[in-house]
Amino acid sequence: MSVNQALDSKYIITDDPFFEGKIADYSKKLKTKVLTLAELLTTDFDSQGKIIQVLFYISRYELENKHEQIHQFLKEHPTVMSNIIVRAPIDYTGYMALSIEEDLFFTNVPDDAPLIFLIKNLVNAFTSLQMIVDKFELQKRINVSTNEISKLTKIGISLANEKDFTKLLRDILNSAREISNSDSGSLYLVEKDERGNPRNLRFKISALDLSSDEFILPINKKSIAGYVAFTGKQLNIPNVYELSGKEEYKFNSDFDRMSNYYSKSMLVVPMKDHHDEVVGVIQLINRKKNFQTKLSLEEMKTNSVLEYDKYSEELVMAVAGQAAVAIQNNNLVHDIETLFEGFVTASVSAIESRDPTTSGHSFRVAQYTVGLAESVNGVQVGRFKDVNFNESQIKEIRYASLLHDFGKVGVREKVLVKAKKLEDYELDLIRWRFQFILKDVEAKLAQKKIEYLKKHGNNGYPQFEKSIQLEYALEKEKLEEMVRVITDSNEPTILEEGNSNFLEEISKMSYHTTEGNQLSLLLPKEFNFLSIRRGSLDFEERREIESHVEHTFQFLSKIPWTRELKMVPSIAHGHHEKLNGSGYPRGLSAVEIPVQAKMMAIADIFDALTDQDRPYKKAVPLERAFDILKMEVRDQHIDGDLLDLFIESRAYEKIQHKH
Repeated sequence: MSVNQALDSKYIITDDPFFEGKIADYSKKLKTKVLTLAELLTTDFDSQGKIIQVLFYISRYELENKHEQIHQFLKEHPTVMSNIIVRAPIDYTGYMALSIEEDLFFTNVPDDAPLIFLIKNLVNAFTSLQMIVDKFELQKRINVSTNEISKLTKIGISLANEKDFTKLLRDILNSAREISNSDSGSLYLVEKDERGNPRNLRFKISALDLSSDEFILPINKKSIAGYVAFTGKQLNIPNVYELSGKEEYKFNSDFDRMSNYYSKSMLVVPMKDHHDEVVGVIQLINRKKNFQTKLSLEEMKTNSVLEYDKYSEELVMAVAGQAAVAIQNNNLVHDIETLFEGFVTASVSAIESRDPTTSGHSFRVAQYTVGLAESVNGVQVGRFKDVNFNESQIKEIRYASLLHDFGKVGVREKVLVKAKKLEDYELDLIRWRFQFILKDVEAKLAQKKIEYLKKHGNNGYPQFEKSIQLEYALEKEKLEEMVRVITDSNEPTILEEGNSNFLEEISKMSYHTTEGNQLSLLLPKEFNFLSIRRGSLDFEERREIESHVEHTFQFLSKIPWTRELKMVPSIAHGHHEKLNGSGYPRGLSAVEIPVQAKMMAIADIFDALTDQDRPYKKAVPLERAFDILKMEVRDQHIDGDLLDLFIESRAYEKIQHKH
């Protein structure tokens, strides 16, 4: 089939003619379009203007023959994100000599692998691609917003540095009044509806410091401020009491009567943002010769009040431009904080989606750690009486806690979610091996019966048959006992000494089949995994898991943190360090570990203990969790004073667990 234009965003490219039939029951979950390599090369992806995810599921022969075409295609289509699953044995490494970058290869899947294994790898490969796409899009949005802020702050740096929004508005009005020598003035802001369309104009402040509440004006041509907001044009009125009546707007004198004031000359200008949209209105009243001069009510009615000239208009418009930048900058800072919050949440969700059994762990650790930090703030005596975390430092602790496990994105999923020492298919392979041996034993004994009958006939056969049956029963019992020990040893609990010795005996045994082959009961790799004393990971796998801390630090170090958040990488880097220096990755001593990391370590262990049941362990009750944490204190792994505060302040109640 010739494809001229791509309409989807996810594709599987395969040379398996039966592939679509295989995945028919999973097509809704995968939501992809299946193409051949030839169809892929005729597909126009660039016209879509979006990132396309392409997953190659091809045989080693197709890969080795067509790798240059694939390489050229990926080179010519920068919007295509790709992963490759090779239809080949697990130990196949031929792709390393090809022209395609090695990091594009996701995994190998043998043709005889279970279908569910294939489906899981397809889903995981697309998840990996989606994480790359999400990270790219989020980083792009952050970069755009950062550039916008940089431009805005250069225009109005004096106003943009003001963080107090109310003070910012007052500074804007005072700056406009001072530069134009205005006696009074007011400031209004445009309010928008849920769709981002202007809804009304809200009065915010007045130079007269009136105690009146905020009120709203419709954005239309009937009022002076409403007219300016509606049209985006400034108004320069010499005398508001001498309007001709032909104007679309009217002056409301109620303000003068209520405040015992007399408005005469008026300059009303819009504050426009960089999109040329009106964000507010500055209304200046009664220009005078000297800004410091105080005008009486009678003087306001005389020539002491001047008209606003063209030069005054230009100066005020310049201030209005700076004001709009400052207001927009204030809004953008809030938006960027919201955006970064979304980026952090998306990053945490992305890594936790690879291991659903720990879903929510990072969010809970963040809440526990923040709760403990807030408790430290309330300490009046002891080691932490002088330690106080301000609002920015609390945010810093929260971000570090949320992102403390992000480095697990660099850990292979089979290691990350490994529940037992052997994979299910590996244990099944051992069981089938023993089943085969039992069948072979049965065949050997049957041959003995035949040979006996040939040699002796029925004479004494019943007794011989009973001895054969007894021999079979003993062999079967012995093999079943071996399988039982292997199955028990596969659990991630502490390996019993007896089972350990028996495993070693089994690993040395071999069986001679009826065909003359010698079959090992346990392969060296299987024995090595089953001999793990505690947990489900061997030394190399545990090192791979532990490497997530360094990956996290490298990832966080690349983020341009603000001065208030600069400790985020260091805090996250230290959450697996121990007071006695036996932690990882750097083996820091107690004095070298940041106190924030010490708090996170307690929260991390507590959540791992009390979280809902996981495949490799049961959740422990609250009191048992505290006992284990206290043992960690005795072993000089975590800080005892912080643990006492964690328990006494009930910081753990920040989360309501469902056990």
